[in-house]
Amino acid sequence: MLCDGKIMVQTIGDLRRGRRTTEERLCRNNLIPTLKDAVPGDLSLVFPHRIMVDIMEMIEALDKVTPGIASDETLLYGAEVKFYSNKVVVNKDFETSIKGLRAIGDGASVTRGLQQASANGISAARSILKKSNWNTK
Repeated sequence: MLCDGKIMVQTIGDLRRGRRTTEERLCRNNLIPTLKDAVPGDLSLVFPHRIMVDIMEMIEALDKVTPGIASDETLLYGAEVKFYSNKVVVNKDFETSIKGLRAIGDGASVTRGLQQASANGISAARSILKKSNWNTK
């Protein structure tokens, strides 16, 4: 959406300063992007905050091993990823549209906790036993 399906590039210096890398700043950078069609931008709009913090912590740690990696001119590439909350359609017995396949708990987007997911599992197991004509007592 932000890059028209292309890879985004940002300098570490711009990331540290909380600003997006622009075409103009990228042209003034001493490092030339190896991906020629990479789009200058702001990776913090693409990745969750905690991921960006982890990436910067890793780069700072690598800089102690290989000084210069955390240079303001170092280029970071990132693909824009969007997560959507998909919901698997299930019936009252947790059956999906695929014969023999059931989805329960968070996998079916019907619960948000262990207790509910456990209850889903018991309910699905009872349904399987009932359908297979096994004694459920």
